[in-house]
Amino acid sequence: MNEATNVISTRKQGVAQATEYWDKKSSNAASFIESVEQNSRPQRMRYESFVLAHELSNSSLLDVGCGAGDFLHHLRQRDLNVSYTGTDISANMINTCQSRFPEQEFLHLDIADIEANRKFDYVVSFGIHNIKIDSGWEILKEYTAKQFELCRKGAHISILTNRYSGFDKHIQCWAAEQVLEAALAITPYVVLRHDYLPNDFSVTLYREPLIDTRGDLLLDYG
Repeated sequence: MNEATNVISTRKQGVAQATEYWDKKSSNAASFIESVEQNSRPQRMRYESFVLAHELSNSSLLDVGCGAGDFLHHLRQRDLNVSYTGTDISANMINTCQSRFPEQEFLHLDIADIEANRKFDYVVSFGIHNIKIDSGWEILKEYTAKQFELCRKGAHISILTNRYSGFDKHIQCWAAEQVLEAALAITPYVVLRHDYLPNDFSVTLYREPLIDTRGDLLLDYG
């Protein structure tokens, strides 16, 4: 087995571990929010941190690791007109989403298998890298790069910070500096937010700089 084949094999093993974990979790959970191992208020803070920073109306959005579809529910509570697509590696999660939102598009697949020519304005993920699996760091980098490849405007990831103590042993947390460095290797236009929850941070990768995309900046004094 050559090195490239070994890397792919190890990655698939990590994805398989995550799939098994979330299939089992969603089968045994008593509620939608429990199935994705989150508390409702912090999860909504993650969503709000992204929603309030972006103009999402009339945009298209891919939700990677959509879980039970809670981000779609949040967008609807916000009354945002978004063309939404959800994906998840867990068949049980996708079944839950389809039963909750039968009119929406949900895909049971690995984001790595999405064709590069299918584009979305925003490609987001909330907590998909939060459990310990084989090759977790390599998968985080690969998925972040794939999210960016599929976006027209921005790719957003929300993950747990290692500056918080008290996580269970199976939970994976990350160094913000390391994730930021990986993001900057993809694009120079990156925003890191470590201010909305004590145990979480986000990194958003943009196609263009802010100064070139907003029309309300005071740049010319006349």
